[in-house]
Amino acid sequence: MASSKKLTIDDIAAAAGVSKATVSRYLNGHRELMSEKTWERIKTVIGVSDYKPSAIASNLKKRTTNLIGVSIADITSPFSVALIMGISRCLDENGYTLLISNSGDSLEKEKNNIDSLISKGASGLLVNTSAYDNDFLIETSCKGVPIVLCDRKIRNYTLDVVTSDHEAGMRTLIQHLREKGYSRPVLFTQNCEQNSTRMRRRESFIQAVEEIYGYSPKEQEDIFIIDHSEGISTVSQLQRLKKSLKEDDVPAVIGTNSITTARAYHGISELGMSMPDEIGLCGPEDWDWSNELNWPYMIRPHVTTLKVPSTEIGYRAAQRLLQKLQHPDLLPEEISLHCVLNARESTQLKGK
Repeated sequence: MASSKKLTIDDIAAAAGVSKATVSRYLNGHRELMSEKTWERIKTVIGVSDYKPSAIASNLKKRTTNLIGVSIADITSPFSVALIMGISRCLDENGYTLLISNSGDSLEKEKNNIDSLISKGASGLLVNTSAYDNDFLIETSCKGVPIVLCDRKIRNYTLDVVTSDHEAGMRTLIQHLREKGYSRPVLFTQNCEQNSTRMRRRESFIQAVEEIYGYSPKEQEDIFIIDHSEGISTVSQLQRLKKSLKEDDVPAVIGTNSITTARAYHGISELGMSMPDEIGLCGPEDWDWSNELNWPYMIRPHVTTLKVPSTEIGYRAAQRLLQKLQHPDLLPEEISLHCVLNARESTQLKGK
């Protein structure tokens, strides 16, 4: 019975010599609707073949529960905490319960988690996806499961998504640096290939520098990739930046997220560089916690940030999903939320 072809319920029915409806009754636990002999025969065929029924197919008719599945790419990220806070608040207000899973930035784990969420009866999914290339989410959506993406998009398919306005936000940061007298903005980022948020911030950086500074940023000179798994640390990239500076250059580092910006702060301090006069620093503030707990307020100099409404992203995503449950024919839309610049000491050149 083993085959490279994925087994279907029809294959099981044919092998057991019963109808597809009888196999379906077996899978749904209706032992009283068949003889003991038939039950054991189907059980044996399924055991030998290692057949696994589709969680999506078997649960489409159960999507009337008050359960909402939430798949998070990296639950250790402060952004994820804020996102879940917003989701939870909206669902609590509307009598829904959330089931949370963490993929650890693994597409395979994300697939397994989503299958599990659906098998538990989730009426819809809120997904902060681990992969930009994600055929599995496309397939799941095509099978009728309502999905709203949180912050990160996927390639080649339009799903509802709630995110922040990366383009306007980056333009605001670059304009601020120009007005403060920094001659060379640079972007520090982790790898972007499977993360649409980093990709959009990178593209927005290039476009904003072209518009405001009048030159095109170069891949190896103005965009610095941080990859600790490859031994490319923030400090080593800052050292490379220092070596490339012209005599009158005053650079400013833009971190692609809060974690990268925080690492850049520690790297600048480790190298003994003077901030803000020798180098500036800024980046998105996506933790969305109270001011007393946000690291940009707890250090000196205070760090200039672009406030990302992470909690509101979660709230609006959950709100949109509930709308889709009530109105399944709603066309997908992208909701982009405004970011606010908080200019602080780390980009305040003397005399500016």
